[in-house]
Amino acid sequence: MTHHICIQDEYITFDGEAIPFGKNDIEKENTKVINEVLDMVVHKIGNGAVIVCGTGDAKIMLGRKLEDRLKRSVGYE
Repeated sequence: MTHHICIQDEYITFDGEAIPFGKNDIEKENTKVINEVLDMVVHKIGNGAVIVCGTGDAKIMLGRKLEDRLKRSVGYE
Protein backbone atom coordinates (compact mmCIF):
# COMPACT_ATOMS: atom_id res chain seq x y z
CA MET A 1 0.00 0.00 0.00
CA THR A 2 1.20 3.51 -0.83
CA HIS A 3 0.54 6.24 1.73
CA HIS A 4 0.11 9.88 0.74
CA ILE A 5 1.03 12.86 2.90
CA CYS A 6 -0.08 16.11 1.27
CA ILE A 7 0.93 19.41 2.85
CA GLN A 8 -1.40 22.38 2.40
CA ASP A 9 -0.96 25.86 3.89
CA GLU A 10 -3.24 25.27 6.89
CA TYR A 11 -3.43 21.47 7.20
CA ILE A 12 -1.92 18.15 6.15
CA THR A 13 -3.75 15.12 4.85
CA PHE A 14 -2.50 11.59 5.48
CA ASP A 15 -4.38 9.07 3.32
CA GLY A 16 -7.31 11.49 3.26
CA GLU A 17 -7.34 12.08 7.04
CA ALA A 18 -6.86 15.73 8.05
CA ILE A 19 -4.11 16.68 10.49
CA PRO A 20 -4.45 20.18 12.00
CA PHE A 21 -0.96 21.39 11.07
CA GLY A 22 0.09 22.81 7.73
CA LYS A 23 2.95 24.31 5.77
CA ASN A 24 2.76 27.57 7.71
CA ASP A 25 3.02 25.74 11.06
CA ILE A 26 5.96 23.62 9.91
CA GLU A 27 7.87 26.62 8.61
CA LYS A 28 7.29 28.61 11.84
CA GLU A 29 7.88 25.91 14.49
CA ASN A 30 9.49 23.18 12.43
CA THR A 31 10.88 20.67 14.95
CA LYS A 32 7.91 20.73 17.33
CA VAL A 33 5.27 20.46 14.60
CA ILE A 34 7.13 17.86 12.52
CA ASN A 35 7.60 15.60 15.55
CA GLU A 36 3.88 15.84 16.38
CA VAL A 37 2.89 15.02 12.80
CA LEU A 38 5.29 12.07 12.67
CA ASP A 39 3.97 10.75 15.99
CA MET A 40 0.48 10.73 14.40
CA VAL A 41 1.41 8.93 11.17
CA VAL A 42 4.54 6.75 11.48
CA HIS A 43 2.80 3.92 13.34
CA LYS A 44 0.18 3.77 10.54
CA ILE A 45 2.72 3.44 7.71
CA GLY A 46 4.27 0.05 8.45
CA ASN A 47 6.16 -1.23 5.41
CA GLY A 48 4.14 0.74 2.85
CA ALA A 49 5.62 3.22 0.41
CA VAL A 50 5.19 6.92 1.20
CA ILE A 51 4.65 9.85 -1.16
CA VAL A 52 4.97 13.41 0.20
CA CYS A 53 3.38 16.19 -1.83
CA GLY A 54 2.96 19.91 -1.35
CA THR A 55 4.94 23.06 -1.93
CA GLY A 56 7.75 24.93 -0.28
CA ASP A 57 10.38 23.93 2.22
CA ALA A 58 7.86 22.19 4.46
CA LYS A 59 7.61 19.24 2.05
CA ILE A 60 11.36 18.62 2.13
CA MET A 61 11.63 19.23 5.88
CA LEU A 62 8.84 16.76 6.70
CA GLY A 63 10.05 14.25 4.11
CA ARG A 64 13.61 14.18 5.47
CA LYS A 65 12.47 13.73 9.07
CA LEU A 66 10.10 11.00 7.93
CA GLU A 67 12.96 9.23 6.15
CA ASP A 68 15.04 9.42 9.33
CA ARG A 69 12.19 7.97 11.39
CA LEU A 70 11.33 5.20 8.89
CA LYS A 71 15.00 4.51 8.02
CA ARG A 72 14.16 4.43 4.29
CA SER A 73 13.50 6.88 1.49
CA VAL A 74 10.16 8.40 0.59
CA GLY A 75 8.92 9.71 -2.76
CA TYR A 76 8.05 13.31 -3.57
CA GLU A 77 5.45 14.81 -5.92
